[in-house]
Amino acid sequence: MLPEPTGHLQAMAENIQLVLAERDQERLDKLADVRKDEEVWVHQRKYEQSRRRYLGEDVLKNTGSAVVWWLTKNDEHVEHTVNDLALLAQLTSAANDTDIPERLRDLISQQAGEPTTSDFPREEPPSAPQGRETATMHLSDFLNSIGFTDGDVRRPMLAAQIAGLIKEQNRHETAEEIQHHFDPPASLAPDDDEAPASGSPLA
Repeated sequence: MLPEPTGHLQAMAENIQLVLAERDQERLDKLADVRKDEEVWVHQRKYEQSRRRYLGEDVLKNTGSAVVWWLTKNDEHVEHTVNDLALLAQLTSAANDTDIPERLRDLISQQAGEPTTSDFPREEPPSAPQGRETATMHLSDFLNSIGFTDGDVRRPMLAAQIAGLIKEQNRHETAEEIQHHFDPPASLAPDDDEAPASGSPLA
């Protein structure tokens, strides 16, 4: 090869290929798959967080908000919405882990065919607590009323979302009770009373 007078050498090539070792290629493929899975998970988490905010901060903020939401979904069935007032009150109570408002307790008793509080001496304590111990019962009644009965695959999905809202309010025991009731471990799931839960009609 003759010396190049300027002291520089210019070289050109075609069809160059870079080949990685097999193990390096496998690692790159795995990293690519992980990144794709992570992107999907991030979008799913944002979607779930958005639904929780919508349910917790808007729809189920209180009974009034739940009634307004229900009317927008059933604007041609006002009477049906009125009949569901008790169930909506129970659902918002369970979602916020609070007692049912006093003004709605008589309505709930009447729709359940029970004597109202006016039938009892005022000094008598309530026959059953309205707090955490009844949250699961209220939620179960509501799900039954909208057709999400035991065995409906949507039932545990909605219950899990409600449990998530309750957990965000630092009511971890109540959230765990609801989660366990509607979606118990397979080894502990009862044969008849508790079935896999179903999802939410709320959107």
